[in-house]
Amino acid sequence: MNISRRLFVVLLANNDHGKSSLVSSLLSQGTGRIWEKPQKGIRNLVSPWGRNINSYLFIRSFQETEKDKYKTPEDALNGNDPNWKDRELILFPSHIYDDCHIHTQQMIDAAHSAGFDVIAASLILGNERHPDYKAIWMQNWDERWTLPNPTTENWRGQVDALGRDLWAWICRAIAS
Repeated sequence: MNISRRLFVVLLANNDHGKSSLVSSLLSQGTGRIWEKPQKGIRNLVSPWGRNINSYLFIRSFQETEKDKYKTPEDALNGNDPNWKDRELILFPSHIYDDCHIHTQQMIDAAHSAGFDVIAASLILGNERHPDYKAIWMQNWDERWTLPNPTTENWRGQVDALGRDLWAWICRAIAS
């Protein structure tokens, strides 16, 4: 067993910002195979240094896929992976609009109660400064990361690069 941090990463962005593509890129880096349309699930990811990272990845946001079935993010975690508290990495995207700050606080509380460090990873499209970010950024995150995603003609390549960078950041943070 390696000494490591356990991370709960909340990828923050609304629809059409590149969240799913970014997670596909991250997953491709961690598994060494291309993922066009991945599904949520347990993953044994491998860091660039060969370290195995026991993970559960949600691909789409809580609001898009889990909210209708589960009352809270913790209920969604328990319903999808009863062993989530034993993982080294949880990736759980969230939207940022309206009452989403309630869901992100529930994610933070669930993660902290299970001993995770919680990271807000904000995917910022263009020069976006969405007003709902303020309520979310003020919450008790352990760290806040910004993933700038300026609009370009090659947005797919840009999001792929961001996913690769995010994977490297996660690996360094877990091993630090």
